Order: sequence, then C-alpha cells, then structure tokens
Amino acid sequence: MTQIHTIDLKFLKIAEIISIYAVRTSDDGFVLLESGPASTLKRLEKGLAKCGLSLDNLKAIFVTHVHLDHSGGAGTLARRTGCPIYVHPRGARHLSDPTKLLTSAERVYGKMMTPLWGKTEPTPQDLVRSVDSGEVIEIDGTSIHAWHTPGHASHHVAWQIGDAIATGDVGGVCFSGSSHVLPPMPPPDIDIESWLRSITLMRELKPKKLLLTHFGAFEDPQSHFEDLERRIRRWTEVAEDTLASGGSPNDLARKLEEMDTGELKAGGAGFLTIQRYRKLCPMNDNATGLFRYVSRRTNV
Repeated sequence: MTQIHTIDLKFLKIAEIISIYAVRTSDDGFVLLESGPASTLKRLEKGLAKCGLSLDNLKAIFVTHVHLDHSGGAGTLARRTGCPIYVHPRGARHLSDPTKLLTSAERVYGKMMTPLWGKTEPTPQDLVRSVDSGEVIEIDGTSIHAWHTPGHASHHVAWQIGDAIATGDVGGVCFSGSSHVLPPMPPPDIDIESWLRSITLMRELKPKKLLLTHFGAFEDPQSHFEDLERRIRRWTEVAEDTLASGGSPNDLARKLEEMDTGELKAGGAGFLTIQRYRKLCPMNDNATGLFRYVSRRTNV
C-alpha cells in the first residue's frame, strides 16, 4: 500500500492553508505532489524530516499547475536536487522561464510579492517534463497517472496514485471539519464548461481519497464533487443574472459572499472558519474571474 504523507507548509505561519504530499516510492525515496511556494521551503524540509524523509532522496515533483502557491518552489528544488518536474505542456514554459508569470503576479501583489512567495527560480529546461493526459509515470515501482483537468487553469493536471487523486485547485477548497467546497475562480482563464468536464473525469476514476492543496485529504470524494459542482453551477447562474441586469464584478462579489456566508453559517461554520475560506479564496477574485468568463461567453 502506497504511503502518502500530508505536509502542512504553514503558509504565512498559518496552519492548514497549503498542503503538499510526499509519496514514498521506496524505503527512503519519495516524490512530491506540488512544491508549494518558494517562501515555505524551510517548512517543507521540517515537514519531511518529521516523516523520516530528506530532500537528498527526492525523485520527482508533480505540480498541478504553475500558480505560485502550487509550484513556486519547484525551480529551487530542481536545482538543488536534480529532480525532474512534471507539468502540463502549457505550463512547462512558465517553469523554465517564469518571467511572464512573475510580472503578472507582481502587478497583483506589489510589495508583498517576496513576503508571500519568496524567490521563484527557473527550472532548468532539461528537468521539465511535459505530460499527456492519461500518461503514466513509473518511479521506483510507483505509478503516477496524469489527467489534464482544465477549468481553474487551462494548464491544470490532476495526479492519481492508486485510489487517491491530488486535485490541485480544480477539486476546490475545503478545510478539515467542513464539507463546504469552494471553487477558486481567479482570472484569467476560468472555464466553467471545462471545469465541469474535469469533475466528471475525476468522478469516473472512482477515487477513495482526494488530496487537496487547500487543504488536506478527504475521504468522501463523491459528496465532495457533488457539492463543488452544485456551487459552480449556482455561482455561474448568479453571474449570468448579474451580467444580464447590467451589474458589475463588484455586484457579483457582494451577491456571492452573502450567499456563501449564509451557506457556511447554515452548515455550522464559525467566524474563524469563514475567515479562513475568505483568506484563501477571496470572493472579489472569484467574482472577477467568473464575471470575465460569462462576459466572454455572452459576447461569442
């Protein structure tokens, strides 16, 4: 049975915000599902040490997509260990040359760029491995299946190991002790139709466990997917109605936050839990990405 360790990167010194997964492939060898941002690499090493693992035995990293909270530390780890980084073909160029990615992020985060994400280094091109959907990578007898799962990002990959799937952001955001699943929808390339197809694909794999980056492992995948899909469809309806009535992204953000806060409270979530969802998945970002999607689709 494959041994999978959940590692809390304690992003911004806050527990249960970003998790990555160390999968043992041999007695001392392992691969990582996500790298996390470069700012959390020291906490990654501490987390690995608690599991009896060392970066000296890192065999590969499998990133779901190239957003900095998921893959920002991959270049540094590749340079240090010589391990390959597996990624969607559309994301590969951003690993080997993150200039465009970082420029875009700097416009959003400004002076907080380094405190949040650290120094994102390019991955040596010969260590970047593009994967096709359905491709199987074998490492020390462990099989890792790649599944292209666009929706949150066009270059998104879900990674399947046995009956577990690392869902990245296409599997939504959910916190321990809660069954409330939020779809993170930042611009620029949210695609609802693709997202729903990706959920169908993951459902059909019949996993027994979901490994979320935000946050942790969940063992009721079908209920999780049902809640995620229901919320995606409902939010899209609200966005379409807002656009049709001449509303703005700010109007949409207000509607979504009011609706979602009500649902969280009805489900028993307290103030701190609600704040955790808002910190990780800001409704203004969700509304901006979703409003852009429905606007573009309406104008086609």
